[in-house]
Amino acid sequence: GGGGGWPSGGVPGAGGGGDLLALSRVPAVSLALARAWRAQLGAPDAGLVAVVRGATAEEVLVRQEALLPALERLRAEGALSGAELAARLLPSAAVQRARLAGLPDGAVLRARVEAARAGLPFRAGAFEGFLEDVGQAAPLRPEDLAGTVLGARIGPLLQRRGEGWAGPVVLQGVVDKTRVVAALAGGALLVDVRAELGGVLAAATSRVWAWLGGSAAAVLAVLALGLSRAGWRAGLGDAARVVSAVAAALMVTVAALTLGGVRLSLIHLVALQLVAGVGLDYALFFARRQLDLEERSRTLRTLVTCNGMTLLTFGLLATCQTPVLRDIGVTVAVGAVLAMGFASLLAGRPAAIEDEEFGR
Repeated sequence: GGGGGWPSGGVPGAGGGGDLLALSRVPAVSLALARAWRAQLGAPDAGLVAVVRGATAEEVLVRQEALLPALERLRAEGALSGAELAARLLPSAAVQRARLAGLPDGAVLRARVEAARAGLPFRAGAFEGFLEDVGQAAPLRPEDLAGTVLGARIGPLLQRRGEGWAGPVVLQGVVDKTRVVAALAGGALLVDVRAELGGVLAAATSRVWAWLGGSAAAVLAVLALGLSRAGWRAGLGDAARVVSAVAAALMVTVAALTLGGVRLSLIHLVALQLVAGVGLDYALFFARRQLDLEERSRTLRTLVTCNGMTLLTFGLLATCQTPVLRDIGVTVAVGAVLAMGFASLLAGRPAAIEDEEFGR
């Protein structure tokens, strides 16, 4: 979870994969410390989850119990450190009835309790409630645990899904994923949560880049058409200068963030689109044919004022404690300054050329 740049060695989604950690602004040291604490506390790692489905909650519990020997064998072999599932907390009705059958009857249990109480400072009848509860004991169902601490623990592990039920088996400390998948493949649906979410991230990022490419081509065509009043050749030249100014601002912004140790993510990609829009506005103003030196001066003053307000607004965001807002603020603030500079250098029309054109 460390390092800079896009995941997979390039832009998000490159190489057909995605990295969810690229969306996290938590430092790598803090992430490693959190993983160590979770391991020491035995907290589940939601990287690999086995899902057991059934028509009823009881059917799910029975199928989970069938997995317990395989899970125990995997734990003993070191393939994983443990598993959290509903069947460990709430056995199936058949298992509960078998355990209840092993309890002594009322008379025997009362005699044993009295024998154990002898010589101890317990008043007579102190254990009557216990004896009555044992005599009335019956298998528990999930709904019997509603509103209890145990019910809150089981809730995420045994859920109704449409007309059926699902019971996730959260695997902890998976060391040998291949062996775990092979051992549980027949009794549960194995879901690699990180891989699935990473795939969603990669697909979404690929679509973003496709839309950006198409949008860039459309913008270039519109620019060439709009700037072609003096002829197609001049229009293409003006469009090329505008696009080069925007592209230069974007590339230098990315380079500056990377050199600053920023790990780029989809958040930065969204912010860079805003930088592109701001840079396009600046470049178009600088590229327009102006009447005289006074108009050029007014245009420059206006753009400097707009740039200052943009820098002030997103500079304030850059000081936020919220990581997403801070990333957007830093990216746009740096990009806006660079967009202004490159628009002036690359898109601006030299005064001598404009004077010559208007003189003709």
